[in-house]
Amino acid sequence: MHRYVYVLLLTILITACGGGDDNSAQEKVSKPPKATDVALSGIQQGEELQSGQEAVGQYTFNSTSVPPGLDASIGYWETESGMSIHRGFKYRIPKDNSLAGIRIRFCVIPFNRADRKAGEKACSKYVLVSPTYFDEMPHVVRILSNAYTPEEVGFELLTYVADKDGQPSHENFGYRWLRDGQIIPNENQDSYWLTVDDEGKHISVCIIDLTTETLVSCSEETNAINAAIGTEPFVVIKPLPTQVELGNTLALDYEFVDFDNDKENINMTSFSWFIDGNRTSSDQSLHIDDSMLDKKIKGCVTPYSLTGWPKSGEMICTEEVTVHAIPDGIPQAMNVAISGHRFEGERLQGTYDYYESNSVPETQSVYRWSIIHGDIEKDVSSEPYYRLQAGDEAKGNKIRFCVTPQNSHTQGLPRCVTENIAWLDGAGELKEGGEITATLTGYPEFRQSYWLSTNKSAVFPLAISTEPNTISRLLIGPTLPSFINLRAISLCVSFDNEILNSDDVCRELPANHKLTRSITVKGDSGYHAAMNINKSVNIDRGYYLHRPETWAEFRTLPVEMKEKFRSAEASSLANSDLIGLKMTPQDADRYCRLKFGEPGIASTYIYKRYANNDNYNWPEELVEQEFVTKELNDFFVIKNGNLVAADSHKKYAFECVSLIP
Repeated sequence: MHRYVYVLLLTILITACGGGDDNSAQEKVSKPPKATDVALSGIQQGEELQSGQEAVGQYTFNSTSVPPGLDASIGYWETESGMSIHRGFKYRIPKDNSLAGIRIRFCVIPFNRADRKAGEKACSKYVLVSPTYFDEMPHVVRILSNAYTPEEVGFELLTYVADKDGQPSHENFGYRWLRDGQIIPNENQDSYWLTVDDEGKHISVCIIDLTTETLVSCSEETNAINAAIGTEPFVVIKPLPTQVELGNTLALDYEFVDFDNDKENINMTSFSWFIDGNRTSSDQSLHIDDSMLDKKIKGCVTPYSLTGWPKSGEMICTEEVTVHAIPDGIPQAMNVAISGHRFEGERLQGTYDYYESNSVPETQSVYRWSIIHGDIEKDVSSEPYYRLQAGDEAKGNKIRFCVTPQNSHTQGLPRCVTENIAWLDGAGELKEGGEITATLTGYPEFRQSYWLSTNKSAVFPLAISTEPNTISRLLIGPTLPSFINLRAISLCVSFDNEILNSDDVCRELPANHKLTRSITVKGDSGYHAAMNINKSVNIDRGYYLHRPETWAEFRTLPVEMKEKFRSAEASSLANSDLIGLKMTPQDADRYCRLKFGEPGIASTYIYKRYANNDNYNWPEELVEQEFVTKELNDFFVIKNGNLVAADSHKKYAFECVSLIP
């Protein structure tokens, strides 16, 4: 907040000094800044970084805003897989060789603090990290595996550390487990339980000297980890229509089932169509033509699991149906489908092929759109198109389009198609060191995906996946909490080769029991699963400094406590989706004492020294408010460049401080 105030004063001063110049009347212009010439200082093309080396990112800040403002860009470092590994412009490569063999780069999000405009991410070229070789140490580590600890998913790998004489070592070491040479997050014990993520991969372990934090020795890699033996997968297929006519298109609609919770390998699951017992097609759908008249048709699915063993299940088929001729003179709607992205706000179009044996043209066919939620179906439109409305998009909801073909003579039978409305579900630990995975339902095909924080002042993509129709896991490293503290996380999909565009579709992780270590915040648009980092910080002199509270947190308090603070009021924060909390100085002081204990509101000394520490990862907007503090003589003052006596009737933001028990 200090920096923000100084920049504001400086801007006012510069503007005032130009009073007699024509530029003083110049119109303000606000444009996103750009970062160019992004590179690593002192690193030439083809050179490598070494473990333990300090890397420095550099760039040129370009602002066309008027006035130009202040460079407050955000620098960070990421791996080739898109995982952020450090926030800042300098980065000391870990000397334990944990990044050896990995390519990293420096990225910057240009940000103009004056007009709070953020530009597009720009990055340096990738640079390979080479290992630092240490003197040979008289310890070796091996992975034990035998009949009791096989190299198979679901079993435990144990370690054995020996000294130079081959005897068991009794020294204490840190452990780092690797999967195909990449560190497995949060695995630092002397044993490791194999998971489905390890199937087909090679595992190794390294021991770390706890005093010097240097790598001592690494084991050889295991053989490829075997799948866990369980039950084979199978499918439940939706029956084919009992009335199949020429011109129809049949599709195999099925549900994949595996009692071991293994996921389907959609690239391997195969389809087969049989006409009078002869296999004719391996596509999921089959168009009915004249050659199939009066013949019997059935469709079959052979399921495959992505993990576990056995991989494949038995071929499962539908009942046979007979192809009939189209009734003479009756209009038909064939190949009924829904086109468009099935997201809220998107326009869907019902499509079909009209057919009538005597070539009588279509007149005004009848259309019906409906939303299905559980056992309830609600009609929503009678047009050939429909735009999904707020509330249509919910877990388990489906959209149905029906058309009844009609011409000047007669009306045909209605034909319908039902599709899932897109839905996102997430699971994992929403905390530093955690990992978030996503399950998609009803999503159309997409080219790229990425995760995004709702932090409006610093927008940059996380865990980008350039593989079509694939979602990367979101690893919450130490660089992310400042961007996602008290904010929801969204998953975005792009239907082209560009990201962070207006045509990308983003959906927030819904609050649910599968997201642990999160808090549920009630906002204008519903409940949000948010991340809460460092709400209370241990500072010197034996105090806890507590983060400024939000209006949502205040509203969750018991009614009897909220009623004691009638001056409490929501505080709208500029360019933010967060809402702060403010009170009169006396109420704020009582609130701090009641909730956290003595001494109450943070003193001016504590506020000056600790309240703006970036290491707390507190949301920037919360700490840029006008705060009330308390002097040692119990006078309340506000910090606004100078100490000014606080108005006892005015409401201010505040920070609580309490003694460490």
